[in-house]
Amino acid sequence: MAWAVFPLVASALFAITSVSAQDANPTDSVGSKTVIVGAVESDVYLKKNEDGSYEGFDQDVLDELSKITGLNFRVKSPDDGRYGMKVDGAWNGMMSQLINKEIDMAMGLFITMEREKYVDFSKPLLEEHLEILVKKPEINHARWWHSTYGIMSSEVWFIVAMSFLLVGIVMFVIIRLSPYENRAYSAEVGEASRLSTFGHSLWICYSAMSWQGVDYSPRSVSGRFLFVFWFGFIVWTLILVTGAIAVYFLASPVSFSMPPVKSFNDLAAADGFRPALISGSPGEIFFKDSQVASYRRIYDRAVKVTSVMEGLKQVRLGGTALICQSTTARFHSNQKPCDLMYTHDEQGLMGRRAVGIGVQKGSPLQGQLNDAILRLKEDGTLHELYQKWTGALEGQCPANRYPPDNPPASKQPAFQYYTLGVPDVLPLFVALLVAAILALCIMGVEVLWDKRQSKETRKAAPPVNMTSDCEDTNI
Repeated sequence: MAWAVFPLVASALFAITSVSAQDANPTDSVGSKTVIVGAVESDVYLKKNEDGSYEGFDQDVLDELSKITGLNFRVKSPDDGRYGMKVDGAWNGMMSQLINKEIDMAMGLFITMEREKYVDFSKPLLEEHLEILVKKPEINHARWWHSTYGIMSSEVWFIVAMSFLLVGIVMFVIIRLSPYENRAYSAEVGEASRLSTFGHSLWICYSAMSWQGVDYSPRSVSGRFLFVFWFGFIVWTLILVTGAIAVYFLASPVSFSMPPVKSFNDLAAADGFRPALISGSPGEIFFKDSQVASYRRIYDRAVKVTSVMEGLKQVRLGGTALICQSTTARFHSNQKPCDLMYTHDEQGLMGRRAVGIGVQKGSPLQGQLNDAILRLKEDGTLHELYQKWTGALEGQCPANRYPPDNPPASKQPAFQYYTLGVPDVLPLFVALLVAAILALCIMGVEVLWDKRQSKETRKAAPPVNMTSDCEDTNI
């Protein structure tokens, strides 16, 4: 009887030992099936071709992992296109698929403490940080006439022309009406008609403007008063123009654009620019959970977009700055038509997080992936793959980042180019206008004074003896 029970006990022990061995070495069970991989489609990490195949950084990494581990990977994109964030206590995107065991692993997940409570992560593949993607400012290269006429706005040129006509008209009136001008003295030599013409008044103003000297010097107080302010207007205008020309030639060789916002603090304070955050992205989570006042202001003012492409459309319309991952910003800033640029954080500390591969809690895939990723890092394969999809594009679009990479000193603008506007010359024009009005008032006083002097002179003159003249005639 005992001999009959022994085979049954031995069979049971063998079955238990087989199950335990299978649990102790789960790699074999994993390798016997196809691993379903979740991955979000994007231009850098994963892109689906027309034939249904995939290409990108994630696909190349999966190919290398397959060579090392011998696993077969099948990519499955999440229906909502999200990496995964907790909304009202429930996860969405690939995080939800991992937790519900709909997929075996997820590519490109940021490693966070909150996510590690629900899934396991591999060794980091790379590190990402946040950057600002904006529309590149347009640089209008000066034409041949711009260095001469573009230094002042059209409104300033109009003010200068009106000032020239104003002084010419007032000077013409003074020459015609003031009794102390050359008209009174030149009448004896027949030059009154030449000096009292409007054309001659304009010629006097132009001669003073060109610093070539004048063939006429006002003799009246009103004329000299007007010319003092006219000379002052000319001197200050020439000083402003000379300074603008000097700055133009110093600042003209611009080799890179200055972005409208240069940092996240600028973006928080810029009322004319709206931040844009991708819903469910690490950037949105970072600013949402931040306790910094300026970062909270960015989140409160931000426009929520559903995808990177929607955010790019908003950026190209102007007035919007897209906050995205550094790889995404560098990729799209190097795409035609080269109208985008990003602000580069040299320290890379803004929202910096590690990117890894998420797996189910307790999955045997974690150990295999860690060993394979370490091997890819040690032999430089991982870095080569990253450069293939990001670094290879560098240089296709010039001036696509701020600050630029070691710009030549000769190409850096010493000053910002500045065009003279109305506020620069308006005080001069107002002073000249007031001087013209005062000159006319002074001329009026001169006319009244001359009439009074003439009356007094006639009264003081002795009367003419008409009788004596008649008697002399009769004789």
